Amino acid sequence: MKKRKLFVKKVKIHRSCSILVRIQSLTALVIIMAVFVCMPILSKEKTQVWAPAEKVPGPEQHPAELIKLGEDLRAIRSWGSGIPDFAAIVKKQKEELPKLRARLDSLDISEWSYHNKIDYLILRTEMDSLEFDIYVWRRTIRNPTLYVNSAIRNVSQHLASGRRMGERYPVFPLNKEQAEAILQALADTEKYLAQGRKNLTEIVPELADVALRNPGGGYYSPGNHLIKDIENNLKKWAEITAEYFPPSETEKLVPAALKAAKQLREFGEWLEQNRDKMMGRYYIGKDAVDWYLRHVMLLPFNSDQIMAMAEIERGRALAYIQYELHKNRYLPVIRPAKTAKDYIAWDDETALLLRRWYTENGENILTDPEYQPLIRSKEAIWLNPFGFIAFPNEKVPGVHFILVVPDDHWRAKYSNMGFRTDPAALHGHEYWPGHTFQSYHHPRTACPIRAGHRDGAHSEGWCFYNEELLAALDFPFIRGARARELVYINMLQRSNRMLQLFPFLFGEISAEECRLRILAHLPPLGSGLGASLEESYDEIEGFLQGGSLPHLCMVGKHQIYRILADRKMQLMEKFDLKDFHDQIMRYGQIPLSLVRWEILGDDSEASMFWNATRLSSILKKE
Repeated sequence: MKKRKLFVKKVKIHRSCSILVRIQSLTALVIIMAVFVCMPILSKEKTQVWAPAEKVPGPEQHPAELIKLGEDLRAIRSWGSGIPDFAAIVKKQKEELPKLRARLDSLDISEWSYHNKIDYLILRTEMDSLEFDIYVWRRTIRNPTLYVNSAIRNVSQHLASGRRMGERYPVFPLNKEQAEAILQALADTEKYLAQGRKNLTEIVPELADVALRNPGGGYYSPGNHLIKDIENNLKKWAEITAEYFPPSETEKLVPAALKAAKQLREFGEWLEQNRDKMMGRYYIGKDAVDWYLRHVMLLPFNSDQIMAMAEIERGRALAYIQYELHKNRYLPVIRPAKTAKDYIAWDDETALLLRRWYTENGENILTDPEYQPLIRSKEAIWLNPFGFIAFPNEKVPGVHFILVVPDDHWRAKYSNMGFRTDPAALHGHEYWPGHTFQSYHHPRTACPIRAGHRDGAHSEGWCFYNEELLAALDFPFIRGARARELVYINMLQRSNRMLQLFPFLFGEISAEECRLRILAHLPPLGSGLGASLEESYDEIEGFLQGGSLPHLCMVGKHQIYRILADRKMQLMEKFDLKDFHDQIMRYGQIPLSLVRWEILGDDSEASMFWNATRLSSILKKE
């Protein structure tokens, strides 16, 4: 009996356990079923495709304190109108910038929209850029070219000059008011140079060489472009321009030009006499370069990574040049236009063809806003130290004019970059849909912070991207298939900039070594002519003077490719190239790491920049 009771008890326990197990199993089944039922919803939420904003928010959708901070910052960054007092401006910047930074740091942005958070980072980059100008580039105390070229540009602003003459230019002959403005600008020359003598306490000898060799800037011109030749050059310019002056002012121009030229020559003599005493260094160092890349450019790459990228780009460029040479081996080599007339005919045809190819009549890959002007080329004369000079006798509304060098200029006969061989090699980069397109488009951005911001890697990256796009989509170059070689020669040139100019800025090689490396790494290839000595000067001088790093077009192009790739993976077959290109242009010329956030909803790169390192900690290492 006891055994039976024990057995019954065990059975009851077993049945209870079984029931419990069944209940637990049923509960687990219900949970699993609930999970499966919910999975489509959870999956749908997880795979929800980011929808980029259709419009950029206007000022009313920004915190008022952010808008005011941007206005105050840009007011102290500006040189202002008239003749700037360079030392006083820098002094004020040093006083005001810490106050502005304190205001920025005090903002609580935790509840802000992602758009306003991006604008916060944009203003911080502008503050960091100004701080870098003040304490690293230090142009007002290191660079004589600042004063020489400011004096010359004070005159050229009243002329129809520069490669991009644009839409805003005087019509000739000039009236009395316009003539008086030019005479006054010439008379103001010494006001710039006197500041140079006073302010230049850390002159860099290599920068003094630039001022002596290439007054006025622009394309380097050998022979008669030196500052010691400036009296003859300005006299020649004045004699030609005087023909377009009103009679009452005609006789004043040559004497005024000669007086200004004498002052510039004497400034050059002062530089030569003191060159042996100049102790400033041309390089800024690797730590400073890396800080600039991270804090001013908001790049997710340091200089080592960019150099590695440049090596890959160099290999790719040379491989693609060889592929093109192989495909074109039975075709005649193409060479530059023999006359400006021929080149302008090619260029105007390219401008029309390129624009139609991009828009609805061709590939349909970019919107063409109504405000974008037509691009047309116009032959100029070349008069040092102003360079391109034209004397238009009428206004042509809606046309942005590009000035072309005359037939006797070295760039008409010899240029590695291929402008004169097939204009499409660089037309899209420089004009439409490149830099000129950007200059009309980005200031129209509704956001006032973005409308006033310019990011070099974004600007150059977009333009470089559009060069390679032509080869990828089989653009019908007017000079035929061999023009494609020029696309990859330019790719080689841009990778070479990184590989030579970064070591130059690090202080690892001298200016002369840098020039020789540029020449050696860009030999004649196919339809390319190789880099000339003049082009090597052009490559190095702008970056030597400060204010920017070597063109980061290669880096910006690869950032655009990465955004395109990730957006393609988001949308798959719904990806549309025109929508993508319009989005790249929509959000302002801001760092592409922030454009990534706008288009993809991905702030992984932007999150790298919140914990900023101050420049002062880098400078203390020196």
